[in-house]
Amino acid sequence: MDFEIRKDRRPQGLRRSDPEREEHLRLVDLGIGNTEACRIIGINRRTGKR
Repeated sequence: MDFEIRKDRRPQGLRRSDPEREEHLRLVDLGIGNTEACRIIGINRRTGKR
């Protein structure tokens, strides 16, 4: 797995992170729910819904 959870897990503001987006989609495709996928990656649940 070439995705790494970033050390600084504070909100990223308007910056978009393509690796995080791809990892979120991969986790959801594996059957993990949005809330749990967001928790694993370190993003807000609402961000994952977008």
